[in-house]
This record gives sequence, C-alpha cells and structure tokens, in this order.
Amino acid sequence: MGKSIASRFDHVDIASSTLRAVIINDDELTLEMDFCLEPGHSDYEEPGAGEDGCFHPGMLRFAGISKLSLDRRDIGDEGKRRFAIDTFNIEGTKFDMACEWGDIHLQARSIRVLTE
Repeated sequence: MGKSIASRFDHVDIASSTLRAVIINDDELTLEMDFCLEPGHSDYEEPGAGEDGCFHPGMLRFAGISKLSLDRRDIGDEGKRRFAIDTFNIEGTKFDMACEWGDIHLQARSIRVLTE
C-alpha cells in the first residue's frame, strides 16, 4: 500500500516552501514547488554557506478535478518567480492553499506528490 498524502510531507517545512508555477491542463492542475526539507527527510542535505535551507524541487499534481477555485492576486511584480505560502491543507480529496500568488481551492479524484 502506498504512503498517505499527509505522510509525504513528513520532514517538509511547508511554511518555508515556495510555489514556483501553476499549470492548468484540461481536468488537471500542477503546482511546481520548491519544498523546504528538514533533517530526517531522505533527500535532506545540509545547507551551504549563505543558503536559507535545503530546498528540493517537486510538484503537486491534481487530476480528475471536480471543483476548482483560483483567485489570483495582483502582486504587481510580473518578474517574481517564487511565492511564499501562507496556509496549506490537504484533507482527503480536498486541497486549500493561500499564498502570494493567490488562493487555490479544489477537490480532485487524484492528488500526487512528485519530487525531481
């Protein structure tokens, strides 16, 4: 049996992680992320000099979306590439996130956590 969604965030500091991109295709939504890993995570490496933490690229992929609400914020800086996360919640098939990019609320048949 596979890992639960919640267990895939063990040793991941979501509050320090960032959103890099939001990609929408048909009934699928992909969030490109830079996950901030904590000691104890299998991919954790000690941060180098001048680094704020151990960041690892990854994605959240939602398929079979039945409800979707995207409320994009006007951030004024079009060149921004990373967006801080304010709140993050996955409960069963529901997902909610508020961040500098905006608010994302959805319900999906499949929620996958992918790391590069």
